[in-house]
Amino acid sequence: MLFNSAHFLVFLPIVLILAKILKGTYQRAFLLLASLYFYNAWHPASIACNDIRTSTWYENWIDLSFCNFNINLYIIILIVSMIVDYVAGRLMSGEGVSEKFRRLCLVASLITNLGILAYFKYTNFLLEVFADLFNQISTGAPLKIEHLKIILPVGISFYTFQSMSYTIDVFRRNLEARKSFLDFALYVSFFPQLVAGPIVRAHTFFRDLDDTPKVTAEDVQIAFAQILMGFTRKIVFADNLAKVVDFTFNNYKILNPAEIWVGAMAFGWQIYFDFAGYTDIAIGTARLFGYKFDPNFNFPMVARNIADHWSRWHISFSTWIRDYIYIPLGGSRVGVLKGYRNLFITWLFAGIWHGAAYHFVGWGLWQGVMLGIHREYSKTKIAAWLNEKGGLSYDIGARIFTMFCLSFGFILFRAKTMKAAWAMMKSLVFVVPGGIYSVKTFVNYDYGILLVICFILSYYFSRNPIETIVENKKKFGVFVTANLFIILFFGAGGQNFLYFDF
Repeated sequence: MLFNSAHFLVFLPIVLILAKILKGTYQRAFLLLASLYFYNAWHPASIACNDIRTSTWYENWIDLSFCNFNINLYIIILIVSMIVDYVAGRLMSGEGVSEKFRRLCLVASLITNLGILAYFKYTNFLLEVFADLFNQISTGAPLKIEHLKIILPVGISFYTFQSMSYTIDVFRRNLEARKSFLDFALYVSFFPQLVAGPIVRAHTFFRDLDDTPKVTAEDVQIAFAQILMGFTRKIVFADNLAKVVDFTFNNYKILNPAEIWVGAMAFGWQIYFDFAGYTDIAIGTARLFGYKFDPNFNFPMVARNIADHWSRWHISFSTWIRDYIYIPLGGSRVGVLKGYRNLFITWLFAGIWHGAAYHFVGWGLWQGVMLGIHREYSKTKIAAWLNEKGGLSYDIGARIFTMFCLSFGFILFRAKTMKAAWAMMKSLVFVVPGGIYSVKTFVNYDYGILLVICFILSYYFSRNPIETIVENKKKFGVFVTANLFIILFFGAGGQNFLYFDF
């Protein structure tokens, strides 16, 4: 179910009212059923329900169970993940359990989760890599492998990582295993953050589940403001920027470097507004139920450097890979070379998590390169002098320079293939022959003004958070009126959230 759909606008108030009426176990059971209904609303073309099959008992069972009752087949994967990790957590926390057995339970949980994720997300990519390697060493006819028709279950990367963090924390004894399966299932499937995050840690969710704070009038105002801002970010900014982004990446061969720069930056802002808008709605919605999730974005597009950017962007994911990959590898506590090894392994993993393709691998490695260069630069005397004496001009210049560096990564992230990404990146730096400077098929320059507005607004709101705006009745009134106005008059809408594909 999409947040930006009429279905959700009917679903949310009904669930909110009934959840307020119900208490305790009944409320939790209702929220679990509502969350499963929310997930079940996603119906990929995974089963040809228009063609009733009766040749075997298995096909009859599929028709009866999934087609006739309109049940999403992929909801079974979500439930399997819940059961495996719940059982693993309970077994690891049993009395007198040996460390060897506890480790075996953890391994079983990780293999199950990562195995399911690997099959649905990486099978075709691994086949492609195998074919490419074979063709590199073979002198015979080139090997061609047809892609399997595998549909990626929506949200699988998010709920898999969330569930795995629970079993890892239980294994580390940082968290007590949950006795109630109902509680654990609700943690994994709670609908506001189910399909695109944020990746909520178990201790944060269970803190509010066990002692749900009373939802005050201020909470409702903050939640409403955050949801409203989320819709503005998505419908007004992300969906309008999608027009120039789609044109740029579909027609990069006939655009000049200035137009490609604008398109690349536009995608950075598009995916930021799209994903931050989703998590704004998710966090605001959760707050209406009494759950206070940590912020997932902190205005990363006005960051002063790449390290600052990643401390602000998709915080639940960046802290996840830090806590469960980078630090266990040794982090920066080891030697210099091993420290960079850990850095690149972590960001290689981050790239592959985002997508099963060469250009996502390139994107992850590019983040590692930027972070490594920044790490060395920050040790120099010139960095210390500029930070101390550079003033406002250095501050603004650093933010603009960071945006240009990030744009190379945005191209790698958005391009359909590594070949297309490489061609676009070369055209940003080098003069590419072919007379592309004379082509004026699309005025990307006009969108440069919109990007400047995005930069200024982000800088303003980074210094004026929603909580501060809500405290001032006049500011709050202006905020609500302005957002409603631009949604009504400038909202594009009609597009899926980008991170549903991950």
